[in-house]
Amino acid sequence: MKINEIFLVLISTTVVFSCKNTHKEKNVITKNAVVTKEIILPNHPLWVLNRLTLNKTNENLKQSDKQVFKISRTSTTETAYASVNNIPVEIGNYYRASVLVKQDDLGLGGFFGLRIIGDYPNRVDAVFDLEKGLLKGVADVGEFFKGDAKIEDAGEGWYKCSLIAEVNSNKMKIIFGPTSGFGKTITWEGTTKEKSSVYITPSSLVLEELAQ
Repeated sequence: MKINEIFLVLISTTVVFSCKNTHKEKNVITKNAVVTKEIILPNHPLWVLNRLTLNKTNENLKQSDKQVFKISRTSTTETAYASVNNIPVEIGNYYRASVLVKQDDLGLGGFFGLRIIGDYPNRVDAVFDLEKGLLKGVADVGEFFKGDAKIEDAGEGWYKCSLIAEVNSNKMKIIFGPTSGFGKTITWEGTTKEKSSVYITPSSLVLEELAQ
């Protein structure tokens, strides 16, 4: 191999390695980012329920006074989800949506889907396994819309499910709901084999802006 050919190979290798490192470092930043502010979200009576019911239970979280609700699908053949719409945000910033959820007593479904949407078709989806306490998958659609997700054990069967995304719009939506976990991550709100349900504390739904 000639000297100039060796030089070109070294340059190409360096460029590829540099790009991979840059992407990795950006993901680390989103995971450990400092919260700059919390976005005020509407209370649960203002959530838009699509083929879902949201019913209050007689329970409160033991570690707080947060009221527990049960959110359930009413259809297995059509999409079903709850949404919080038209949330004002800053273009190009990172945001983290999180909520406390728990598998219901009957064990129906046992999975929870969470989505952040900017300008169509840009969105990030995550599906969480509430029985095993695991992240099932994360999928993003569109350009400049990098996503990451995390599930944390909150005790007594409860999990804090979080989704981070870079939003390319001045408005966004948060979509969430129970799912069966059999389908793809990007279509978790679609048809299911059963009318799945989970426990949720509506007041724990939080949206935070993160420092870049």
